[in-house]
Amino acid sequence: MLKSILISFFSVVIVTLVVFFSEEKTETKSKQLVQTTKISFADDSEEKELVGVYFMPSWNTSPNPAVDRDSFWSCLTGQGDCASLQNTGVWGAKGRIYNARNPYEGPFLNRKPIKELKGFYKRDDPEVIKKQLEYMKSYGIDFFAYNWFYGRHYYYHLNFGPQSKIYYPKGWKTDTNRDGRVAVPGLVEWGNQLKVMLEVNASLPKEKQMKWALNWCDDSNERWMLWLKVGAPEEIARKANYEGENPDKALYLKVHEKITQLWIDEYFSREDYLKEKDGRPIVYFYFPQDAESRAAYYGLTLKDLLDLSQKTVKKAGLPGIKFIAVTAGPMLENERAYGLPTEWKAKNPKRPWEGGEYQNRELLQEYVPRLKSMGFEGMTAYVYHNFMNKSNFSYADMRETYKGHWEMWSEKFKNDPDFEYQIPTAMGWDMRPAGGTWPQQTGIPSEPQKDRVHSNKRSFTAMLKEAQKTSKNYRSSNGNTVMICCWNEYLEGNYIEPTEGHGFDYLEAIRNVFGN
Repeated sequence: MLKSILISFFSVVIVTLVVFFSEEKTETKSKQLVQTTKISFADDSEEKELVGVYFMPSWNTSPNPAVDRDSFWSCLTGQGDCASLQNTGVWGAKGRIYNARNPYEGPFLNRKPIKELKGFYKRDDPEVIKKQLEYMKSYGIDFFAYNWFYGRHYYYHLNFGPQSKIYYPKGWKTDTNRDGRVAVPGLVEWGNQLKVMLEVNASLPKEKQMKWALNWCDDSNERWMLWLKVGAPEEIARKANYEGENPDKALYLKVHEKITQLWIDEYFSREDYLKEKDGRPIVYFYFPQDAESRAAYYGLTLKDLLDLSQKTVKKAGLPGIKFIAVTAGPMLENERAYGLPTEWKAKNPKRPWEGGEYQNRELLQEYVPRLKSMGFEGMTAYVYHNFMNKSNFSYADMRETYKGHWEMWSEKFKNDPDFEYQIPTAMGWDMRPAGGTWPQQTGIPSEPQKDRVHSNKRSFTAMLKEAQKTSKNYRSSNGNTVMICCWNEYLEGNYIEPTEGHGFDYLEAIRNVFGN
């Protein structure tokens, strides 16, 4: 899963983060929010499917801001500089261990992007991004869902140099005695790539622009610990925080409101943002169970958070947000220990930042029926690894597990006009560049036999045709969206972007099935 490869390096000073993550502020007016091009999700069975693809940002894993060590390329080209292999949080004290029984199998140079994309490109190179957008558009992809990350715990100073460009809602409180220190923390992580993508997209002729949506990934336990550590005695001692800065319920809710306000000011006013036919922006929400568990720590429900977002956007003049859950998980009773958590409990309530447990876990078929009551209007998936007792050991297996989910959830919601199931697809799975499936504290992955789920143009085309057929059969309830994982999940083996290994095979498959 996406969360298994996220490696955060929070030891870098905030000034460095600002340069990388900051985005220009934009002024918007309520009347602008509804004057947008809308994508239709009509029920006409003859209407073309909308094809969406997830886009994963990469980031600099070097503690030295002068050295750019890309989180993707450093792991494809070797093991020495691969931060994913050195992450003690997931692999234990020694990181990923390789030995005679568990040998290193890289480098993985067949995943190198084609020369037209400049090979191991710089992630925010406008020329590369223009090519990426052109390829998406010309090969039949209608929109990309950008995996979007937010660090709640970051305080910054609006009157201090480069930090002045970090987004902060207009008129919100700051401390003028501390260089305009914000009263409500939080900033976009790994956002520079999206910033450049949107600039390039806006520069293209309107008919060549891509639609896009947020896929909010509020999934990192490391970020959660850093949030809970705000205002801790040691943080005050080193002047990272000041008295009165506490991660309590009120601040947690205010940060959530700030996140939504950022979406309104920076994204929802754009003509290229993906919207329902009634003008509501669409937001994908990756692994909502993680957000639900942490909200429960404050006695809140996930519905409380989504309702706050709805209230905030309506206050700004929007008709609301359409939230789509992106979720998956085990389905067998003997796998409940790995199920979807609904609550997080601190081991030491007085020092919650030292860790806790995710509890009250549910199986996927128990969790999904609750999504609508949380405020979601649909669901899809990033990657399915199993269906009941069937797991993915090959791409043939993956096609079978996916078909099991398609039928189960399409049937479940076929009579519900207010909840849609967007058909998910994937090109495979192979997490060896990041250490293997799944990371364990022993330094050895638990299920490396699941790391060669490889497709080719023919088998991927077959999956797309099967997905298209299911989408058409359940059009009245499922809508007309097919999601593909992924454009560039290089460390998980899910990348349709043209590479030296497979060229344009996967893009050609998409165009052949869904048309241009």
